[in-house]
Amino acid sequence: MAGKKAQADRAVSKGGQTLTTIADCNSLILGTAQLGMAYGIANRVGQPGQREAKKIVETALGEGISHFDTAQDYGESEALLGIILNELDAAGKVKITTKLHPDINLLNEKEVIRAVESSMRKLKNPQLYCLMLHRERYLDLLEKGLNVILEKIIGDGYAKHIGISVYSPAAAFAALKALPIDIVQLPANLLDRRFEKSGVFRVAAASGKLIHIRSVFLQGLLLMEAKDVPATMSFTLPVIRRLEEIARETHLTRNALALHYVKIKYPSSNIIFGAESPAQVCENCNIWGSDVANDLMEKIENAFPAVEERILNPTLWY
Repeated sequence: MAGKKAQADRAVSKGGQTLTTIADCNSLILGTAQLGMAYGIANRVGQPGQREAKKIVETALGEGISHFDTAQDYGESEALLGIILNELDAAGKVKITTKLHPDINLLNEKEVIRAVESSMRKLKNPQLYCLMLHRERYLDLLEKGLNVILEKIIGDGYAKHIGISVYSPAAAFAALKALPIDIVQLPANLLDRRFEKSGVFRVAAASGKLIHIRSVFLQGLLLMEAKDVPATMSFTLPVIRRLEEIARETHLTRNALALHYVKIKYPSSNIIFGAESPAQVCENCNIWGSDVANDLMEKIENAFPAVEERILNPTLWY
């Protein structure tokens, strides 16, 4: 189960065009929401069975991915991931980030600790890499005693890091200032550059805090064909059709456009991606290690200078 050898960043010239290669899959995180429930607007296969889920995780490990993102609210994701990692003799040998269930009383220390211990048992992992708060509104609870509980979780060895999942740049800035938070998970993709434009990544780098990027495919919307977009989502069609044009012009798949963009734009961040099959894991890892034309960024950003929030925020789709 040896991973692919990581290649150093390099620039090469091909056909008069400068290309960049970044091939280290260690910066990729496999999101496992799909393992525990049907997830994403473009999902056509539903939740995979345990055998298929095991192949997905095994393929990720073989590609050199050693970090998995899950949550207590992702159906059976934690339990299934723990079973699979144990069967693959990888339990306790990988990084796992999980998120506390939104319904937990976060100011009740015993309840929080019980929830963390439950996740650790399911995941068969003696320590979490990162324990995350699942909603940005929980930032308000830090000064009410949640910070003390989270510091105890770190001090007692339950987790190495504390993080939070946010949706807005304002919450990201607040999280970057908050203790003991040292990882912020946020959405970013070739359409959504709100956090970069507002300076979140610059502040994170200056403060020594880590960024985990989710929604690189915008819950699958960026991968959909225009003909498959449901009528209720017709407001996204101009963007999808323009993306199809760029894919034809550059001879790249939409997967490649999405991954190449975040790879070059956010080189210091960890990128979360989900997969419905082992083939998708391989495809995404191969894309991650492939050459990128340096003018691709300009082409994408010129095509989408500003995108309305109704498209960027999945909670506004329905």
